[in-house]
Formats: sequence, structure tokens, C-alpha cells
Amino acid sequence: MRTKKKTQLIEGPAGLIEVEVVPAKKQLSQDGSQNLAIISHPHPLYGGTMDNKVVTTLFKAYQELGFNVVRYNFRGVGASEGEHDYAQGELNDLLAVVDWAQQPFPESALHLAGFSFGSYIAFKAAAQLKPKSLLTVAPPVGLYSFEPEVTGQLDKDTQWSLLQGGQDEVVESAQVLNWARALAEKPDIYWREKASHFFHGELIWLRRAVLLAYS
Repeated sequence: MRTKKKTQLIEGPAGLIEVEVVPAKKQLSQDGSQNLAIISHPHPLYGGTMDNKVVTTLFKAYQELGFNVVRYNFRGVGASEGEHDYAQGELNDLLAVVDWAQQPFPESALHLAGFSFGSYIAFKAAAQLKPKSLLTVAPPVGLYSFEPEVTGQLDKDTQWSLLQGGQDEVVESAQVLNWARALAEKPDIYWREKASHFFHGELIWLRRAVLLAYS
């Protein structure tokens, strides 16, 4: 029997933000530390929400890892107030969610994750927040500027994992790969050649890749 998800509304820079929080069943991970993962969803103007199946897969994978997990809707999506603000406002939404989520989990290491547009927002936030880890799924390289003067510089101590499908119909896979390889601080790359942008039929692989990234 499926349980109905429980969301709540928190204060954000453009009004209320809808969030869903699942505390870890065990407050300690395998190495004895606590962890908090916050996941950002795809582009709001193209149907992206925190209920997206890729986001849901990440959400469940982090729970399986024993993390406290938060997903949320950007402004103007679901019950979140406000209007789409072309990445800057959405970055502020994520920063507000992080600030709010860290209050009940003050001892938890911060981990950021995102899919598509959400990975761009997570990447920008990571440059500011210096989380313990960053996980980007199908980052929209070529659609948004990932130049350091725009996104900021990712901290060398942040563990960064990039998950990408080789048959991405939204983002040019080769461009993502070339961009990642050219960086001074390179991510660990998990590549699924037959996967599309939305990982149709490949969600099991996606879940396993997330678990592997933190093994």
C-alpha cells in the first residue's frame, strides 16, 4: 500500500515553498556521521516538479543510504508561491530550503543533488555552500552557462558525481562529457549509453549509480 506523501510550506524569498522531508530512520550513517540531502527538480516551465520520476528515484536512493532527505518545489510550482525567475530566484529558493532544513538537522553534513535544470541550480549553490557532496543528473550544459564567473567555482573538497545518459534528447551528451573532462576539478562520471534525458526504463540503473557514488 502506497503512503500519501506529506508536504509542508515554509517561508521563502518569493512566498511559501512546498517541501517534503523524510528523516533518516537511523540518524547515523555507516561512518557514524549524519547526512542531509536536498534535491532540486527540472525546469518549472516544462513540467518539472519535485514529483518527477528521476527526482523521486534520487529521493528514495538517499533514503536507502540513510540520509535525511528533502525535496521541494521551486517558486510557482505546486503549492510554492511566486513566479519563475530564470534561475536566480530558484537559486534563492534552494538557499532558503537549505537554511531551513539545516535547523532540525544541525549536525548533518550537507549534500546537494539535482536533475536537469535542478542540477544547474544545485551546482551554483554548491559553489557558495561548499557541501560535502554534489550529484548532478543530466546537467544542462549548453542551455545554461556553466562558466565559473556565472556559477562560481566548485570547492575541491566537494565530492562531485555526474550521471549522464548517452541518448539524451534535451542535453547534448558529448558536450556534457567534454565540459566535465576540461575542468580542473573533475567529477566522477557515471555514464549510461542507452539512457535518455529522463532515463526512461533506466531508473533502476540510476538508483544503483547513486548508491555506488556513495559507496
